[in-house]
Amino acid sequence: MKRLILIFWWAFVALDAQEIAIYSEFERFDPFGNPVAADRDMVPREVLSPAMARNGHLSVHVVVTAPAGTNYFLYASTNPPDILQMRIYREFFTRCGDGYCPDWLAEQPSPTFGAIPELTHNPGNPAMDKQTTRCYLLDIRAPADTVPRRVRVEALLKVGTWLVAPMEVRIVSPTVPAGAGRVFREDLAPLDAPSSATAEIQLFRYLDGLPPEWPGQLLRVRDIIQRNAAEDMLLARSLNRTAGEGFPEMNLLSWWPFVYPHFGADQLGSEWYLKVRDFLYRFDP
Repeated sequence: MKRLILIFWWAFVALDAQEIAIYSEFERFDPFGNPVAADRDMVPREVLSPAMARNGHLSVHVVVTAPAGTNYFLYASTNPPDILQMRIYREFFTRCGDGYCPDWLAEQPSPTFGAIPELTHNPGNPAMDKQTTRCYLLDIRAPADTVPRRVRVEALLKVGTWLVAPMEVRIVSPTVPAGAGRVFREDLAPLDAPSSATAEIQLFRYLDGLPPEWPGQLLRVRDIIQRNAAEDMLLARSLNRTAGEGFPEMNLLSWWPFVYPHFGADQLGSEWYLKVRDFLYRFDP
């Protein structure tokens, strides 16, 4: 009887040590379950009911944490099905300052198999033998003709039992214009800069009256961030035309000239750019 109780106790401890969580595209995690230093936010946003524009993308990090020796399957699903288009990318870690940052991407099927620590890593890097965390990027697209509604999206972890990280994605009315005549140019912040710094480049281009820039390929986490910010600024330009010349109602950040000189974007929290996106999705010309 004592042995049976001990087995159940160890099973409970092992299950409790396994976790799957969803974070915004601006919250990267290292192989040891810690936020990347440049992305640490005092109050990170809970990704429970994120909004997304039609003909646009919503990208989130899926973070899997478990003890060494854990094997698992990762799934992604929607309910109702076939409304959203989803891709799963595995994130590969790269040296980044004094730590590691998820950087390069490789598309994965659903389900995809994983192990902790990773089965393949740099043999000359023994620190990765202590890995406790694997990271994925879930990239979601809503087609332009999607009816605004709510869709349940789940990232599911199979480790003997099921662990679920759910979201209720809100597809809103704003629609990213179709992309004729887009400017393709890689314009990324350094890897060890805050994730939001890549989005900030596209925001400042908009404020300077310049067109958004699109990455030529989606090979890195920062490419995804640049593409998403370019979609935001393309949407902003379409709203600008709708509202008329000058568009005084649509100053993306009316507080920016007062805040930025005193604090700077890097001191507003790693997820400050999400306020820009919120503003765009709620704007009604």
